[in-house]
Amino acid sequence: MLKGYLKYRKQARNAHGIHSPYVFDFFRNALVKSRKWEDRKIHELRRSLKKDQTKLAITDLGAGSKKDKAKERSVSSIAKHAAVSRKYGRLLAKMVDHYQLEYIVELGTSLGLGTAYLSQSNSVKKVVTIEGSAAVQEKAKSNLRDLGVDTVHFICDEFSEGIKQAVKEVPRIDLVYIDGNHTYSSTLEYFRFFLAHAHNDTFLVFDDIHWSLGMQKAWQEIVHAEEINVSMELYRMGIVIKRKEQQKEHFILKF
Repeated sequence: MLKGYLKYRKQARNAHGIHSPYVFDFFRNALVKSRKWEDRKIHELRRSLKKDQTKLAITDLGAGSKKDKAKERSVSSIAKHAAVSRKYGRLLAKMVDHYQLEYIVELGTSLGLGTAYLSQSNSVKKVVTIEGSAAVQEKAKSNLRDLGVDTVHFICDEFSEGIKQAVKEVPRIDLVYIDGNHTYSSTLEYFRFFLAHAHNDTFLVFDDIHWSLGMQKAWQEIVHAEEINVSMELYRMGIVIKRKEQQKEHFILKF
């Protein structure tokens, strides 16, 4: 893991090494530029969840957690090991806001922190989020109610079935955030499904692309897919877009 991170740091470019106007704009406005909105409430919720020892029943339908594979896990453990970090949560929020995205699908609700970040912008009309564990989803619903988030539609199902329902809930998909079932075959399955439902500028966002050798292999196949012209790696997170008008290029960006 450390070796991979050091390799990423050596290869990562800053703004001066980006010659694509589209990717330069992404770097400046999603990675670097600060936001006016305040995520204090989300951060306070995260701190509270990290102290919550309530046990939740886990329906693990994917690769699971490297840290905690118990059938019951505490809210604290989930918040520490499975929730999106503040750094990457803010990135998702900035992407949604800068590009004024309206319809979003999330695979892996967890405790709802990522969902909250995806819902921050006034541009958002609907976030459809899928979670396999009913108890975890109920906790997420409670968390999002406490934050005043009311643009979310919840689906409790195995991802391969949930995604079929999710695409029926929105007129189009502007961003997909895939954060769950980190296996090689499943990741490629979700990629192919959403690629077929993506428009030219849909963001397909994959979390934990270096989580395992299988995830690294899946990410490389996604990057090299002929339908994808823009791919961006931010070490933990990978983002791809069709962008048919651009020449195919892969960017490793400092973040």
